[in-house]
Amino acid sequence: MGNLWIGPAGSMYEIDQAAKSFDRSADLGVSEFKSLGGRVTVTRNLAPVRRLKLAWDLLPPAQARVLDRIARRIDGPGPVYVVDPAAGNVLVPGQAAGTGSIGANGITGLAQWFKSSTTGSVTESTTVPGTFLFTAVDATSALAWRCIGTGGNFPVSPGLPVSFRAPTAIAALATVGVGIDYKKADGTYISTTSATGALVTGTVPATAAYATPTAKPGTAGSYSLAGACFTYGGTAESGVPGDGLPPMSVTGYNDSPGRPLPYRSISIDLVEVSSAAG
Repeated sequence: MGNLWIGPAGSMYEIDQAAKSFDRSADLGVSEFKSLGGRVTVTRNLAPVRRLKLAWDLLPPAQARVLDRIARRIDGPGPVYVVDPAAGNVLVPGQAAGTGSIGANGITGLAQWFKSSTTGSVTESTTVPGTFLFTAVDATSALAWRCIGTGGNFPVSPGLPVSFRAPTAIAALATVGVGIDYKKADGTYISTTSATGALVTGTVPATAAYATPTAKPGTAGSYSLAGACFTYGGTAESGVPGDGLPPMSVTGYNDSPGRPLPYRSISIDLVEVSSAAG
């Protein structure tokens, strides 16, 4: 398990001091209505909203200044990304399980993946709607994972350790190869960390702001996309549920000078958002 990283894509800063309190409970949006007859009806949000509450005692000045700049939006309106050290997979739950919206071509369905080669295709299963497959036509067919929080690549920062493991069905192949592509803030390709086998681990290079995990079965056939794992700060493992990497915005902030100065005690609250502008 790694440290917490926080900030915009390409400029996330590592906080290596453990927080004295760390609440990552999701807001389920559940409401109860009790009838006169005693029966209870429950309503809830379709998708729980992620909330984070973090607090540190006696942070060094450099780390305190980073959190202060983020909270006061000195470097722009956002959004902010938080690499949660308790999260073992930054793919969203459906993406990690190889599932999505039935019949959907949107970001929660088929578009969670895309082919990264001239051959091959990602399709929805005709026998089990809502599950997705990659069909490799030949040894060159490859696919990539799209970040749901950005609609494109996964936000990273130079120096951040990253690790990717291929879906279970592809990982079982003797011919499998995996990689992590690094890109600048404008999407320009920089380099790739690649490996033969199901697992690849690397460190984000200088000037990189985004990353994209890829897999190449190396053998023609149709393969389930369940079991993939993309991890920040550790080694990707099979069977880890997806936590996602949603854009977030600061909703609360406290900054108290510590004793001795220049240390500061900081607390910060964040919530998952669809937009952090304004």
